Amino acid sequence: MIMNRKLIWFVIGLSIFINGLGVFEPLLRNDDPLLYANIAKHMVLSNDWVRLFSDGSPWLDKPHFPFWVTALSFKVFGINSFAYFLPGFLFHLLGGIYTYRLAKFIYNSDDVAIVALLIYLTSVHLMLSASVDVRAEAYLLGQIVPAVYYWLRYDYQFSFKSLVLASLFTACAMMTKGIFVVVTIFSGLVITWFYRRQYSRIISPKWLLAFVLSLLFILPELICLYLQFDAHPNLVVFGKTNVSGLEWYFWGSQFGRFFNSGPIVNNHGNPFFFVHTFLWAFLPWSLIFIFATYQSIRNFRSSSDISKAKTVFLWASFWPTFIMFSATKFQLDHYTNIIMPFAAVICANYLHEKLQLSSVAKIQFSLSILILILAFGANIYLFHASWLIVGVLLPLCLIIIFLKNHSLSYLERAIIFPSVAINTFFAFALVVNLAICRTYDVGYNLAKFLNQQPSADVYDLDIGWSALEFYSINQHIKVHNASDLPHIGDYYLVLNDKSLNDIGGANLMHYSVLTNFCGNAIDRVIPYYAQPEKLKQHLECFTVLRHNG
Repeated sequence: MIMNRKLIWFVIGLSIFINGLGVFEPLLRNDDPLLYANIAKHMVLSNDWVRLFSDGSPWLDKPHFPFWVTALSFKVFGINSFAYFLPGFLFHLLGGIYTYRLAKFIYNSDDVAIVALLIYLTSVHLMLSASVDVRAEAYLLGQIVPAVYYWLRYDYQFSFKSLVLASLFTACAMMTKGIFVVVTIFSGLVITWFYRRQYSRIISPKWLLAFVLSLLFILPELICLYLQFDAHPNLVVFGKTNVSGLEWYFWGSQFGRFFNSGPIVNNHGNPFFFVHTFLWAFLPWSLIFIFATYQSIRNFRSSSDISKAKTVFLWASFWPTFIMFSATKFQLDHYTNIIMPFAAVICANYLHEKLQLSSVAKIQFSLSILILILAFGANIYLFHASWLIVGVLLPLCLIIIFLKNHSLSYLERAIIFPSVAINTFFAFALVVNLAICRTYDVGYNLAKFLNQQPSADVYDLDIGWSALEFYSINQHIKVHNASDLPHIGDYYLVLNDKSLNDIGGANLMHYSVLTNFCGNAIDRVIPYYAQPEKLKQHLECFTVLRHNG
């Protein structure tokens, strides 16, 4: 492997910097991240670190760990988007650090480890999930990969440090997503044991201690679930009483999702969903992953026993989780994030072992050019940029790339150009989020307006924009019917223009109109942003009223 490490580390630093810019973006869209942010916000304002609430009702859909960390960040940095994004980004970086350490431990090669880290940091979906779309998976990357690393070291040689850290990271992962994460954490080791016919390890005292300690570390989660739900059987959750938080944790949250039998279901599952999802989510490394898969199968029989064991471990860490996700109908694109670190190590080792990389370098270079063209083309379409971008910047990029070709090895061409291209694409996505999504995000803009008005409660008449609750510095109260609104007192009322008739003509006499705002979700805005007339047809309008006395 011919590689300029300083150059690769520079690209790694550049990738971290560009990805880190997303931490300073506003938290937008009406999706899960804002739901989680509001739950953590309630935890801070109520100083209740045991119970989870959403819209004033008990919430039972995710374990506590991400909310504890986010609430702690809110305590330190205030309730804002930066404080929400930062912990997820730091856990993402932690996952990168341990992807590096895992690759180095398995292959005893700094070069493989560096390339694995670069692939991890420049996979498109990991970049998006690390800052502008932080969910539980960002935390899981900084928990699962360290857990796998320390369990692997613990299996190789007993160490109290490895035991405690592996158990702690495993417990944190279980307190983030549930017990099914143990499939990803332990599948590599367990299948490798079976491959080597080391069956007794599963029930050996060494590993029984490991399993018990991991369960012991999840006690904070179990205690909180018991105190909120099991200790209060009359609590109404999902329209039912006698709901057990412990039963939900060990069964409903995991097997309910797997069998699609829980309170939250998805009836549109497809067994091939994660095939095409992974191919785009792992860009620009998807083709290398396919090449690595083919090469691994082809060379397996002729490999040494040690090489076979390493291959089995990595593939066993990847495929069981992938198959498990594909077998369930509850499918979301970010689920595959947690197995991408193993794919990164597999790809890095393939690039390290392959003697002839000229064809791979050409393919990756062509893919890089395509990504750059798409980014610049979308920029011109959305922002009506001048032809200066096409006439000067794009040729300049191409010239720089071609000039540098003669001084780069095939390996460097195969990894540097795609990394730079995907960073360009991500930077463009940040601009779109800041310039378009922020402009038309209803909740963000209504909250920004109301925060500049005299302090008063904000009543939300079922407009359904979580950003209004998150960004509002006033008491946010959600009501579903106009009849639930108070008849006296000063307050603000935010509603969809279609709901104005629900207030009633006589009652409207007590309100004064403060402002109007038209916006919508990004999938309704971005396609028509460059066509104002069509855009108007896809906007919903909202009104802010003030109730006087």
